[in-house]
Amino acid sequence: MIPSARARAHAVPPADLCSPGAALRAFALTNLVALLLGLGGGPPQAWAPRLLRDLAVAQPAVALWLLLLCGGARLWRNARLQALVSVAWGAAAPWLTQAAVSVLLGGGAPALRDWRVPLLGAMLGALLLQHQRLRAQALDPAQLRARLDELQARIRPHFLYNALNAAAALVHEQPARAEQVLDDLAALFRASVGSSGQFSTVRAEIDLARRYLAIEEVRFGPRMQLHWQIDPDCQDLRMPALTLQPLLENAVRHGVESSSRPCAIDVVLRRRGSHLEIEVRNDFEERAQGARHSGTGVALANIGQRLRLLYDIEAEMRHGPAAGQSRRRWQVRLRLPL
Repeated sequence: MIPSARARAHAVPPADLCSPGAALRAFALTNLVALLLGLGGGPPQAWAPRLLRDLAVAQPAVALWLLLLCGGARLWRNARLQALVSVAWGAAAPWLTQAAVSVLLGGGAPALRDWRVPLLGAMLGALLLQHQRLRAQALDPAQLRARLDELQARIRPHFLYNALNAAAALVHEQPARAEQVLDDLAALFRASVGSSGQFSTVRAEIDLARRYLAIEEVRFGPRMQLHWQIDPDCQDLRMPALTLQPLLENAVRHGVESSSRPCAIDVVLRRRGSHLEIEVRNDFEERAQGARHSGTGVALANIGQRLRLLYDIEAEMRHGPAAGQSRRRWQVRLRLPL
């Protein structure tokens, strides 16, 4: 049975206007519009006071708009009602703010026939709501699952070949270890292609990472020197699935694999207030000038896109050479809200 247009409209979920990302976009867009209108022409002596006046109206108007739309979120369970309130309050909030500013400055309230400010407020309210609604649709469980599957960092084919070759080399001399390599490889692929959700626990991610590193240890032996620093309080915290293993795969590929000397890899997981911090640091060798870099940054780019999908602007990811080190080290640092 095909749902009617009315049923589809009622099925649309209301947009989330309480997130830090929504507030940041609302203030940024409104201030940008106020800036463009304030710089509409004339000498600086003319547009500077107008710009300050517009900003004095825009800031509290956005705050009022967010306060009502976010504070009354439980009342706007219907997307159509939320849209109506958003547009109506978008028109009223800047007019009320402008009236309050005019009265405080000794002038009268703006005339109701001046329709430009309410119209602009209504348009901005509709635009912001539509943006958040599109984001909510993008985060629909089915679509989010599809996008995360697309961005999921997969185990590289040549890693599969190397792991199978390592297991084959161990079959006759160390059959038990060969069996363990194949078991670890199977666990990695189960997690990679059969993940049942977007999130896992720190404990599960560490176990998966250790399985991956156990396979690589067969290839590199003592060249790969691992150091773990794990906060016991963070073991049961939630984090995006298949996040730690790609970071370590990146460290092995660009650190251990590309060096003929022992390479240290440090893994740090700790809880800092309301955030989970993850750091992976590895030694690396500087390439000769003009040498082609083997990395494409796909793994880090995929992780960054997944974090933006799941957390919007609340997650932080930084990577680059580690400062204050006596040797060349690369560092990737994630800061995830709990």
